Amino acid sequence: MAEVRNQTLQGRTLVDGKTFIDCEFNNAQLVFKGLEQPSFSNCKFTQSRFEFEDRAAVTVQFLRGMLQPQTGMRGFVTGMMPEIGA
Repeated sequence: MAEVRNQTLQGRTLVDGKTFIDCEFNNAQLVFKGLEQPSFSNCKFTQSRFEFEDRAAVTVQFLRGMLQPQTGMRGFVTGMMPEIGA
């Protein structure tokens, strides 16, 4: 896993497979494609957001679909990942 340490990152930043340590993300688009999990340690985020592409986007859309009231699966999803809330 590639390590990124003590850097300030802006704009489009691919995060797959990288370890970010003591980094600052300012106005960054953290792009996750679902290829390999990134990790973050002691990082700061200012006006930044995640963007999901490729495999990761498909997974996010699948989970969003399961959360819809008519599916009856909301409890299943939130039970699987309680940290996202009910």
